[in-house]
Amino acid sequence: MHYLGLRHKHERTIAHKKHNKTSYKIWLDKVTFVAGIVGPFTVLPQIYSIFTTKSAAGVSLLTWALIFIVTFPWILYGIAHREKSIIVSFILWEIANLLVVIGVLLYH
Repeated sequence: MHYLGLRHKHERTIAHKKHNKTSYKIWLDKVTFVAGIVGPFTVLPQIYSIFTTKSAAGVSLLTWALIFIVTFPWILYGIAHREKSIIVSFILWEIANLLVVIGVLLYH
């Protein structure tokens, strides 16, 4: 079983060496990194609304709880593949999603 993990890492290393990054890919990496950091902050208006009005009317607990659940495996994926941008982005998403869930539980 451990062998499969080492084999996967070896194959990824070889694949990365074969693919020379073009300026487009470098630019795309930077843009997606910024989007991954900024994206979770798009939920701030929802969080602000819930906590300042002390009302979660119209906000679905089921939807936000499911979003929280399906986001978690991405953190594990990022850790497994040592992709810092995925780890950071999805930790931020989990915090934002959790704040909405907490707000709905408190004020629904």
